[in-house]
Amino acid sequence: MPLEITDENGEKELVPFGDGLESGLRNFYNSFDIKWLGRTGLNIDEINENEKQYIDNKFRSENCIPIYLDQQLNTEFIEGFCDNTIWPVFNYFIETSRYNPTQWESYKEVNQIYADTLIKYINEDDIIWVHDYHLMLLPRLIRQKMPNVSIGYFQHIPFPSFEVFRLLPWRMEILEGILDADLVGFHTYDYQRHFMSCVRRLLGLETFFNRIRLDERVVKVDAFPKGVDFDFFNHTAQQLDKNKAVEASGIRKELQEFLNKDKNRKIILSIDRLDYTKGIPDRIKAFELFLKMYPEYKEKVSLFLFVKPSRENVIDYKELKKQMDELVGRINGMYSTISWMPIWYFYRATNRMEAVELYTSADIALITPTRDGMNLPAKEYIASRFDQTGVLILSEMAGAAKELGESLIVNPNSRVDVAKAIHQALNMEKREQVKRNAALQKRLKIYNEERWANDFINSLEGVKKLQESNYTRKVTVPFIKKLVEKYKSSEKRIIFLDYDGTLTGFHNDPQKAMPDEELYDIIEKLTANKNNTIVVISGRDKETLSKWFRKYYNNLAFIAEHGVWNKNPGSEWAMSSQIDKEWMEIIEPVLQNFVDRTPRSFIEYKNYSLVWHYRHADPDMGQQRAWELKDDLKNYIANLNLEIMDGDMVIEIKNAGINKGIAALNKIGKNDFDFILALGDDWTDEYTFNAMPESAFTIKVGTKTTAAKYYINDVKSVRNLLKQLES
Repeated sequence: MPLEITDENGEKELVPFGDGLESGLRNFYNSFDIKWLGRTGLNIDEINENEKQYIDNKFRSENCIPIYLDQQLNTEFIEGFCDNTIWPVFNYFIETSRYNPTQWESYKEVNQIYADTLIKYINEDDIIWVHDYHLMLLPRLIRQKMPNVSIGYFQHIPFPSFEVFRLLPWRMEILEGILDADLVGFHTYDYQRHFMSCVRRLLGLETFFNRIRLDERVVKVDAFPKGVDFDFFNHTAQQLDKNKAVEASGIRKELQEFLNKDKNRKIILSIDRLDYTKGIPDRIKAFELFLKMYPEYKEKVSLFLFVKPSRENVIDYKELKKQMDELVGRINGMYSTISWMPIWYFYRATNRMEAVELYTSADIALITPTRDGMNLPAKEYIASRFDQTGVLILSEMAGAAKELGESLIVNPNSRVDVAKAIHQALNMEKREQVKRNAALQKRLKIYNEERWANDFINSLEGVKKLQESNYTRKVTVPFIKKLVEKYKSSEKRIIFLDYDGTLTGFHNDPQKAMPDEELYDIIEKLTANKNNTIVVISGRDKETLSKWFRKYYNNLAFIAEHGVWNKNPGSEWAMSSQIDKEWMEIIEPVLQNFVDRTPRSFIEYKNYSLVWHYRHADPDMGQQRAWELKDDLKNYIANLNLEIMDGDMVIEIKNAGINKGIAALNKIGKNDFDFILALGDDWTDEYTFNAMPESAFTIKVGTKTTAAKYYINDVKSVRNLLKQLES
């Protein structure tokens, strides 16, 4: 929350926390009726009821809703699951991660406490913005109670690759918790891509660009790189420069003491909180290597190392602090002279004003985390350089590196690279510094902190509009009533029914997806009505369809193999036109090569087409192989007059100029049908939907992008709809 509790002479008071309300988001906050909900920082067992009531009133007067945890729950939640499980796994330090079921239960309990508290204060038209990995289960817990509320989730740390994320025993619950948000945001496209990959591979959900389909709800996943309050840092730096005579802070006195010894000495600034992801020991060692590689810079440059205390109760952090202390002590002991100390080490927090003084005084900012979601100090340093001098050395592992390409980008694991970058920075001409920083500042000024927040909320509102638009096209009870009335009042009807994914679900073996008794009963009732022409329109071969629907062979019409074969009730199968099959001998080895290279994929052989199935292959590999296959097949298409059909986890190769749409139009012909209904789930069914007259009812199974006028959830819903037509 933007406020924290302090103890002033025995009285507990609220003071701004960090940037608080004075950040670059103040205009954003003022445009909404904002309420914050978060932990107070106090354990409930440390205060009595009167103190709690007093603190509650203080918080609520500032639009803050406090959450209280007891000491054990807070420890297991923060120092346990968040710090020892999620933080190391998401930052790729899997060797330090711990998987404790008790701490997972505490994590769930705290998320539930947030949800139970939040539900008391929100309305359906509110916007809920959930922040960071502490609350990954919260979107689902809110959605279960308030299905229509707008929920955004933003993660401020990296999201790991599938190979790392899958290590978590509770990976499914975490993904499902996040996916009940309408918008999921990350700092960079890499994190977005990793999240989408995990959703595909672990949950088996379809992803399309940056969207995920969950029944009728669309979830958008996007990158929103967090900015800084550029105007504050830039203007404050200018004011400090103009008012140098003003009483200096403690930090400025330290800087002045350093510069008074030699005004030509250069300052390299390192500013981080204590964390093993920041790579501070390697940074110190890289500076030591710089002194060895370029001894001429001894007594000419010093590293100002600022480390903010953090998680000091965690063993890994205690060891990290000890390691840093020993490194600084050893290097200073080895290299220091009477008038010069290579590393000035400060183990304490800095406020924004002190940070600006450091940024404006440092010739170089050395920011080399081994993993960092964004890293705002890198952006703050550039924003504070009002004269556009100074050099930023930035780790390629920081999210900010995606935006700050004009800085000196280094691999933090290569001390040689970092040492060389320091040398390059010290020798960079001012003209070059200004050129680089001018480009960086232009970017940071445009995409500042307020723009980040507004973009996120605008995108969230866009997702909700998309969902509402989809909902108006959903097959609902009133729509079914209207459809049945139209059906009953009509005299001549034709109904096109795709098979796989529409009348029945998918099966590992396509030949085992045969009709069940429920489907036979539906077909029997529909075909019994003499006013109906029922057309099973499928990509399957005519032999399979004939066998499965033998009982209704004379009552059904068929379109098989996407239009190659057709059959009218009481008639035999007829080929749409004379079709060449010789090409299959040429294409089959190409497909077989992809089967060999893609485990769990296979070829389906039809009379006049070949189908490569990859539904059960690794999702990412299958998608990649599908792209490769389509690219390879381009060489054959023109010469052999073939067409590639990119279906639902299948690639089908067939003769060009034949599709479900053309075949469906031929079925309609010059007949004066006063009721036309078409249902399908696949990309190939789009041909049918596009071919239908304006008066037709076209329904897509699932919520994929479609030319159909309406959509229905699943096979079960399709069957229920068809049952009601003849009820």
